[in-house]
Amino acid sequence: MNKTENRLHKYITEPINHLISNVISIEKLSNDSSLSVKKELKPVIKELEANISKFDKLVELIENMNRKISFDGILGYIYKNFSEFIPYSHIGIALLKDEGKVLEASYGISAPFLSELPKRMMGIKAEISSTSLENIVKNGTPRVINDLKIYTKNKDTEYNRILLEAGIKSSITLPLKINDRPIGIIFFSSTEKNIYKDEHIEFLETLSSSIAISLNKNIFIDEMLYSTLLALTKMAEARDEDTGDHLDRMTAYSLKISEFLMDDKLFENVIDVSFLKNIERFSPMHDIGKVGVKDGILLKPGKLTAEEYDEMKKHVNYGAEVLRSAESNIAKLSYSMFQMGIEIVEGHHEKWNGTGYPGKKFGSHIPLSARIVAVADVFDALTSKRPYKKQFSFDDSFSYIVGERGSHFDPDIVDSVIRHKDEFFNLYKSFQSNRQA
Repeated sequence: MNKTENRLHKYITEPINHLISNVISIEKLSNDSSLSVKKELKPVIKELEANISKFDKLVELIENMNRKISFDGILGYIYKNFSEFIPYSHIGIALLKDEGKVLEASYGISAPFLSELPKRMMGIKAEISSTSLENIVKNGTPRVINDLKIYTKNKDTEYNRILLEAGIKSSITLPLKINDRPIGIIFFSSTEKNIYKDEHIEFLETLSSSIAISLNKNIFIDEMLYSTLLALTKMAEARDEDTGDHLDRMTAYSLKISEFLMDDKLFENVIDVSFLKNIERFSPMHDIGKVGVKDGILLKPGKLTAEEYDEMKKHVNYGAEVLRSAESNIAKLSYSMFQMGIEIVEGHHEKWNGTGYPGKKFGSHIPLSARIVAVADVFDALTSKRPYKKQFSFDDSFSYIVGERGSHFDPDIVDSVIRHKDEFFNLYKSFQSNRQA
């Protein structure tokens, strides 16, 4: 009997057998007693109903996976529907990277009062050999912590500090495996102490298997498609040696600006952890269409003629066509991935006042992702040497961005960058250090 059959037996067959045996014993008892049969059956029926409910939720989870719902959607479904069986305030997933040597916080979802926790945890890395999580990954042994403060007393790590500051007091951690191959771990955490029991481990082992299958499927599809298009993007970048690490820099700027907006509680109905992940993933593709621009125009050291500039502007259309083709193909699998990428490619040369291209969109008609990337792209272009211009200083470049507030750029975005100028400067400075190294 495999694990799934074992759990079906535990959650369905055993309760039914228990019910039948109780019915028989109660029937015998009722011949010699005035006890209420209905009263005696209540606890058994309640147990059966609870286990059938668990089973129904697992079946629905599998059906959602088969409908190609994104992993973020799957995680949202789990958070919403399984809290009646497992107490939790936060669910976090860390994936194995660097050939299994590093764990990276990759997904998270929390109760509204812990809304900052997923963002703070996202991207944190730890060498697995230096943590107590190694045993979970290697041996597949679940771990229960019922008093996080005591457990972490002599374990001062960034992720422990964040969890404690958020008010997390207990957690249950399980491995995520595909065909006995570890791919990461999942945490269920609560703001209450001493809340997790053996029965929770048993149920979560079934749930974690379904999560691993969904996660593996989504990672495989996402990474395969994303890697192909990112390679095309880097091929376009490589044609212009002066752009150097432009993609890495403007990606970091785009992500940092998005974090500023989240910190300032702007665009709260749009910017969440998923938005941050997507802006980091798709902002490098903003100029993917330059693969279709002729070298004579792309690499021209002097100012472009009007005709050449019109030809250069076509890179937006080329890029959007590439991503729309990719999106159309995966749509046949009831899957969607590149919508933000399309928005960024098409919109990052639009201007707040409607004088940009290709569609002369204005204001909030330009997608937020594109408005963010526009600031990041222009700032990095200003602070970088190009065949047609010298490298501008941070202050001059920053002044230009501020001067274009409400004209080229979204005023709310510029105001947020101004509020976080010191942090933005530190990021800029880190790139200058790398250039000089």
